Amino acid sequence: MADQNQDLPLVVSEILIEMHDMKASINRLAEIMLRQQQETNKRFELLMEENRRNTEMMIGAFREEGLQSRQQFAAFDKRLERIEQKLA
Repeated sequence: MADQNQDLPLVVSEILIEMHDMKASINRLAEIMLRQQQETNKRFELLMEENRRNTEMMIGAFREEGLQSRQQFAAFDKRLERIEQKLA
């Protein structure tokens, strides 16, 4: 039993060294994961901003098209009204 106890400090020190190495590895992994999440967040924000700009551009184009159509309909209505007045 005494021989087994002689190895105990060596085993404990090896376990402590392994635990320290694991802690360092876990910390490094956490740093990497944090950086990846930050990069993902940046890309998501860029995509959302691009989506917002594209949406605004499309809304502007639809508004312009709607305004042009409304002006054309108003012009047709005026022409039709003049024709109806001539025929009346």
